[in-house]
Parts: sequence; structure tokens; C-alpha cells
Amino acid sequence: MENPRPQLSLVELRQLRWLLGGLLGMLSAWTVFYMEVDALLALAVITATVPVFTLFPRLSSALPPLVHRLAFPVIVVVFALDMWSTREPLPAMIRLDLMLLCYRCVAPRGRREDLQLILLALFVVVVTGVFTVSIAFVAQILVFTAAALALLLAVTLSDARSGGGRSRSAASADAGWERVSWRELFGRLRAAVDLRVVALGAALFAGVVALSAVLFLALPRFEISNEFFLDRLITKTTRTGFSENVSFQDVVDIQQDTSVALMIDVSDPGAVPSEPYWRMLVLDEYSGRGFRMSGELLSTFVSTREKMNTHGGFGRSRDSDAVWTLYFQPGVSKYLPLAGGFRRLTFGEPQALLQSPAVRLSSLPAEPAKMVAYRVEGMDTDGILRDREFAREGRLLVPSRRFGLEPGFETGMAPGPEGEPEPATREITFLNIGVELDSDRRLLDEFVRQIGGAGEGGADFARRAGVWLQERHSYSLTMRLEPGDGDPLVRWLASREPGHCELFAGGLVLLARTAGVPARLVTGFKGGVWNATSGSITVRNSDAHAWAEIWDEELGSWLRADATPGASITPAAGSDYRNGAASLEQDRGWGARIDGLRMFWYRRIVNFDQQSQVQLLRATKDSLRQMVRSARETAEDAIRSVIDWARSPWDFSRFVALGLASSALLGGVIFWRRSGRAWWMGWRSRRAASHRRDPVRIEASRWLGRLDRAERQRPAATREEKAEIEAARAQLLRLRFGAREGWPVPGAAFRQARKAARSLSARARG
Repeated sequence: MENPRPQLSLVELRQLRWLLGGLLGMLSAWTVFYMEVDALLALAVITATVPVFTLFPRLSSALPPLVHRLAFPVIVVVFALDMWSTREPLPAMIRLDLMLLCYRCVAPRGRREDLQLILLALFVVVVTGVFTVSIAFVAQILVFTAAALALLLAVTLSDARSGGGRSRSAASADAGWERVSWRELFGRLRAAVDLRVVALGAALFAGVVALSAVLFLALPRFEISNEFFLDRLITKTTRTGFSENVSFQDVVDIQQDTSVALMIDVSDPGAVPSEPYWRMLVLDEYSGRGFRMSGELLSTFVSTREKMNTHGGFGRSRDSDAVWTLYFQPGVSKYLPLAGGFRRLTFGEPQALLQSPAVRLSSLPAEPAKMVAYRVEGMDTDGILRDREFAREGRLLVPSRRFGLEPGFETGMAPGPEGEPEPATREITFLNIGVELDSDRRLLDEFVRQIGGAGEGGADFARRAGVWLQERHSYSLTMRLEPGDGDPLVRWLASREPGHCELFAGGLVLLARTAGVPARLVTGFKGGVWNATSGSITVRNSDAHAWAEIWDEELGSWLRADATPGASITPAAGSDYRNGAASLEQDRGWGARIDGLRMFWYRRIVNFDQQSQVQLLRATKDSLRQMVRSARETAEDAIRSVIDWARSPWDFSRFVALGLASSALLGGVIFWRRSGRAWWMGWRSRRAASHRRDPVRIEASRWLGRLDRAERQRPAATREEKAEIEAARAQLLRLRFGAREGWPVPGAAFRQARKAARSLSARARG
């Protein structure tokens, strides 16, 4: 008789529920890492306490009653203070959920508390899903779903075992569950679980996931995230190096971060410049502590009246027909990285956009809470920005009226004296030095004299001033200046100390303005690596950079000027600046493979529109057709080869080859039946976890059934036949129920059973 499969007791089910609850709490809490929410303290507490309480459940029952009485009042007070101090509803709600989640994971739980834990974890996961498009989150949510289903199954089984509810008898039945040995529990779980049921459940789960993917591909796309209320409940902050006010060292601080900031897909890799610069901000006002965007320059931003998918740009748009698709990560800035002017910019979903035609900048109304994908057509990448208005006026004329700018674009301009009429226009000449002391101005004049003055224009001065800076200063991420009076940037220019990109760019701007050449500072990204796996450009926060733009009258354009050592000071006008993606650093490591997977996720899932849907379905259909066609052609070729071989003339060598092949095949079959199959079953039998899965015992049971059926059809007639059948049955019974140490040779026992069954069948036919 077969041993019944063991079942988990109430104690073991309770222990399993405790383990799954802790795992569920950790998985849901860690999803907050995908959002720009300040919850590091709550995450640290959960990460430190929940695993300990999960592995040692007796700590939960050891908590004093005062902790349970004060837990919820304290959490409510902390939440109220959080709301009052931050005025940010969604981050406060997330931190509240994490506190409740932590308490629910460490406090004793029944059925109701387990369901509460699932709901708390589900809230965090759903909110994270609104704000993130990370492929790692997709894998994490699949594990979370499996753990939640397993917890619900364990709750259901324990309720069914106890008769439902938490009666006094049920509570006493699982008393002492805290004294758990996880090794014994896993052993019991392994013995109690039917692998076929687990495989069936896994197949059903995979089928649901696959069906969801098919529906995602088949259904038309629509976007609701712009109207989702959660997006308005979280405040986004821009990195200081990419905001309207940049102090020295801000851009360098960004360079310490190696996370991905921008991923770029380009239709023509040959259109990639050898030194790509991605402009984000233009800063025109120097204050002695750094550069900022003046109120006049901020007022040049014009906001679209309504959200649109496609926005027209400003630029000469003379480049190739390359299409650039940029995937801008959250937590960087609201200003969009662009190489220069462009003809058209398209978002995957309707989006408001603020643009400044005067300085070729584009910005979102606020920093995005999740990745923003946008496609750019006709983008200038040569570092030369033509400006007809500035060439004609010699200044940038800014109307005094405001354009109804979105929040976050306050100009910061002080109103004029009461009753004094406001001028019709304000002007920006990009010549204001911003240095207060006369001694500092004299030093700047001396430096310009050493450089040789304005010379033949902006391009010529930028090259000579860049060489002068690089000869006096080396590159370093730190700024070392002796304390003293005067402007810090002028003191650095006068020293021989090394400096970072902000100092070189700011110094070049001050020198150019002193020489009478308009100049401005630009921040953004420089360079990137070419991902050979995905065929795209990866730009990291460590690629943050600052450079200058110098006005050149001869070109009638703003010219990029980068005085940082190691960079080309100015782009060569009139030359072929496009060397293609081959000029970039090539990344072929494991990190590139992971980034390539993320790029595939962005291309096919996140940025998945109607056109991409049709293309992917058509490509899938063509691939399936090609696979079927190739398989059919291969089968037809094989059949045709066999037929041609059979029809060709037969000689002695072909008969010998056919005979040898047939003999080898027949010998292999005989060897397998006599020895190979028995060896295989013996090897599997030694690895079997229980009698129920032992192949030798299963085979012995099958032969016992065959002998019984054969004997019922034709009983043994002679004493010799009866003895043969009984001997065979005794051998099979020892294999079926006996200890392994007393087994006969399985192969010989099965051959003896086969012989006895055949003799009975032969007598029945006779």
C-alpha cells in the first residue's frame, strides 16, 4: 500500500504564513527605491527589523503590550507632523504606509492581519507602478504577485484546516508555532508539495503573464498618466547643477553619481558627433558665488496653451534626416537635454512644453516623476547656433510683459518704483561681468591683455583664451583656493591651482565679457558611451559638464567653447564634425547588456505606441512564417534526400553500410532493454526523494499488475508454471515494498516477470 503524502499541520501553515508575510513586506517596501520619495529612514528600519523578526518569530511575541497600545497613536502623530511640515500628501502617505507595513510585519498576525498586510503592500506597489517604468520593477512585481498568491493560499488552507475563523480550539491547535526550525519546515514542505501541482500552478501563472503580454500587444494603446491624480501629489526637485541657480561645485557633485541620466536612440549612427554636447541650461548672470539664469532670460520662455504630442522647434534644421529618441530619467531636471536647435519634438503622450527661442532651450513645466521619452527631428549637433536677432541688434530684446509662465518659472525680477512706467523692452547683452571690486576688474583687464584682446572675433578669442587657461591650470574635481578678499573666480584665474569644468567655463565667460565679446555659461552633459548591445548611447550623471558659448560676429552665431583640458576648445567651422558612433567609447561589458535590456524595454514597452504595435506584430508574424517555411523546407529536403538515396543504384558497399547501421540500431535497442533501462532506473531510484517517486518501485508495481491480469486470463496449469509465477511475484514484491538493502537485481527481476507473463499469454493464445 502506498504511503500517503504528508500534510502540513496548523503550526507549519502558521509558520509558512509568517515567512511569506515578511517576504511580501520586504518586496513591497523595496519598490519605493524606484520613486523619488524621501523615505530612507523608514526603508532602513524595515530592512533592519523585518528580516530579523521573520527569522525569529519569538521576538514578536516578546514585544511588551505597551508597544502594541502605542503603535498606532504614534504612527498617526508622526503622519500628522509629516503632513504639516512637508505639505506633500503622497510622500507622507507612502511613509505612513511603510510605518504600518513595518508594524504589521513584526507584530503577531492572524488571518485579518495577513489580509491587512497584503493590502498595505499592494498600495505601495500600485503607487510605484504609476511613477516608474523600470524593467527591474516588472521582475519584482512578478515575484510579489507569486508571494501574495502563496500567502492567500496558506491563509485559505489554515482556515479550512481549523474549520474557519479563529476559534479557541483553532488557537490552541497552533500554539507554540513561534518555535520554528526553518530547515525542518522546508523539509516538510518539500515532502508535502506535489511537484506536478506546483508545475501546473507555475504554468498557469506563466500563461496568465503571457496572455497579459499578448493583450498588451494586441489592444490599442492609450495613455492616462497625464491625468492621473497621483502625479500631482508628489513634489519633484531638480538637481542643483541643473537648476536656474548653479553655484561652484554643483555640477561636480552630479559627476559623483554614475547612474544613467539619459539613453539615446538614433536612426543613423553616422549622425553622432565625435564630441556630443547635450545642452540643458543657459546661465547669463554672474554673482560671485556662481551663475544663474536672470529674470529677463527666464521671461523668454513661452508656454504652450494646451498639451500636445508634437511641438515645433527653433533652429536651422539643416542636418541629416536622423531621428533622435531620448529617454530622460527622472530626478535630473525639468530642462530637456538637446544638442541644439531642432525642427520638431514629439512626446509619446500629450505634454506641455516651455521653450525659449532666444537660447534654444526647452523645459517641462515641472520635473517629471518618471522617465520622459521624446523624439527629436532635424536637430543641430555641430555646436553652432545661428541667432539672426542678436546679430541684427547686438543684444537680446526681452518684452516686459509676461507670457503666463507655469509655476516654477518665476522671473525673480523686482518691480520698478511705484508709479514709474515699465520700459517696453529689457535687454540682455551677455556682457555684464558681475565683479564688484575694481581690483578684480583690473586683474581681468590684465588677463585679457595677456591673451591679446578680442582679436578677430569670438572664435579667435575663445581659442586663445582656452589655451591660456589650459596652460595655467590643470583639471581636478576639487577647487583649492587660499582664503582671501575679492571674487573667488578671479582669484582662481590669478592662481595656478587646478580646477573643474565650472571654473574653466566661468573663467572663459568672464574673460570674454571683459574683452567685449558676449558670452554665457551652459550646463548639461558631454559625451556618453556607445552601447554595442543595443546600438544606443548611454549618458550617465557622471557625464555632467559645464562649458561656454561665445558670440562670433563673423558667423553670426553662438559658438560652443570648452576650455576644460582634454576637450576641443571650439568646433571646427565648415568641417565634417560627424564621425559617427564609432568615435564614442564602446561599452561591451555586462553593464552594457543590462542597459541594452533596459533600452529594449523602453523601445518596445514603455514607448510603445500604435505604430510600434503594428511593427512588432508584423515582425512577429513574419518571423513565425519564416520559421514554419524553414522547418517545412528542411523536412522536404530530408525526405527528398532519402528518396534520392533509395532510388540510386545499389552496390555491395551500400548493402554493407545498411546492414551495419541496422545491426548497430538493433544492438542499441537490445542493450537498452537488457541493461541500459535497468541502470537508468537504478540511478534515478537512488536519487528519489520518497517511495512514491522511486522508478524501480513504480516499475515493480506495473509488472505485478501485468502478472495478475495474465493469470486471471489463463491460470497456471503446471507446478513449474506456478513456481515460476510465484518466484517472479516474490521478487517484484521485494522491489515494491522491501528495503533497498534487500533488493534483488532489478533488471533480472523484471526479465523474470516478463518471461512468466509471456508464457501465460502464449498459453492463452494457444
